[in-house]
Amino acid sequence: MSEAVQESTSSESGGEARILLIDDSKVMRKSALKMLGGDFDVVVAEDGEQGWQMIQDDSRIQVVFTDLNMPKMNGYQLLERVRTASDVGIRNLPVIVVTGAENDDEAKEKALEQGATDFITKPFNSTDLKARAHAHASYQRTTKVLQETATVDPLTGLANERSFDEQFEKDLSFVVRHGQSIAIMAVEVDNFRELFLKIGRKGADSLIQQIAKVLVKSVRKEDCVARIGLASFAVSLPTASADGAAKLAERICQSVSGFKAKLRGETLSITVSIGLHVPANLAQASVADLRTKADDCLRLAVNAGGNRVQTLVDAAPAKPGADITALVSIDQLLAQLARGETAAVSGAIPQVLAQLKPLLKLFSSEQKAQLRQQLE
Repeated sequence: MSEAVQESTSSESGGEARILLIDDSKVMRKSALKMLGGDFDVVVAEDGEQGWQMIQDDSRIQVVFTDLNMPKMNGYQLLERVRTASDVGIRNLPVIVVTGAENDDEAKEKALEQGATDFITKPFNSTDLKARAHAHASYQRTTKVLQETATVDPLTGLANERSFDEQFEKDLSFVVRHGQSIAIMAVEVDNFRELFLKIGRKGADSLIQQIAKVLVKSVRKEDCVARIGLASFAVSLPTASADGAAKLAERICQSVSGFKAKLRGETLSITVSIGLHVPANLAQASVADLRTKADDCLRLAVNAGGNRVQTLVDAAPAKPGADITALVSIDQLLAQLARGETAAVSGAIPQVLAQLKPLLKLFSSEQKAQLRQQLE
């Protein structure tokens, strides 16, 4: 058992709030334990890496005190991990930076930009330490209750993930009843962690707000836009066609790519990736499955370099006993392709292949080879 784990285990006092102190100095850890142990349930870590693991594993932690200069993962890196976490409870965790004589104003300013909640300077006294712990532990308890019942994202004013799932369920039921289509978009800011490190928390928050405005202005009143993660959004598009949704996604990408941010003379590129899913079998679809498919498309767009749309249009299933040749008109598909309606054409390819299969069986080996050459 490591020294830090031994200290953590021995400090559990059953206090009302759990406090995590991260410092590579054994003296500082023992001092904090002595000052806070009577009022709080104190756990400690000896570096940022261990502290980050404890934050992820222990949802009872309500306030974090961290040093800046530590091995393995320093205080700045820890702040970046916390403020860009996908878990909203971790992302909003109060983090109080413990500064020493070696930390100048520039260092404090950097920590503030990275999302530090407050500062306390070494050597600290019991009164100051307890006051900050009490103030921020109380705040975290309050906000956790609010987060569990909230339906609105506080930064953007958009629906949050819980609210989006509820609305998407209603949208899905509506289009099934009325025999309409629906599309879902998953949107994510490209390279957001790197942007966060460069522009700080205030700049990152401003960027998220601007992208939220682009999304809201781009969609119809009946559509639902939600912020579902640190730099990710979801959009429900009831009654939207595959081509209409695809064109909308492309417009959003183009609008965001026009954003420019400057930092110390450097122009920063800001883009989003979008995963678009247009399902076909709506009667058997679920919110979770449709969101997963949109997320899969998003990952493909991100892995391909970002600033692009990846679309999945499900093929409409043929009805039992239906004449498959009546399902697809080749002339109509060619006309759609000429108009640039590639999403709808791509979605119809499985029906086209099934329709042409009897004809392809009649091809000679030479004709098949010629066809392959033409396709290449």
